[in-house]
Amino acid sequence: MKILLIIAIVIAVFFVLTMLVYWFNLDTKLVKLLEKPMMKHYDNLKRDRRI
Repeated sequence: MKILLIIAIVIAVFFVLTMLVYWFNLDTKLVKLLEKPMMKHYDNLKRDRRI
C-alpha cells in the first residue's frame, strides 16, 4: 500500500509540473533563451558548399 501511495504522489507531482510548464509556456521561453547561443554555435560551424 505504501508503494502505491508513493507512485500516486510521483504521478501527481509530475502532472502538476507539466501543467505549470504548459500554463506559463516555459518550454517556448527556454527555447528562446537558448536560441542566441545555439545560433552563435551554428554560425561558427564550417560549411561544406559542394554540390
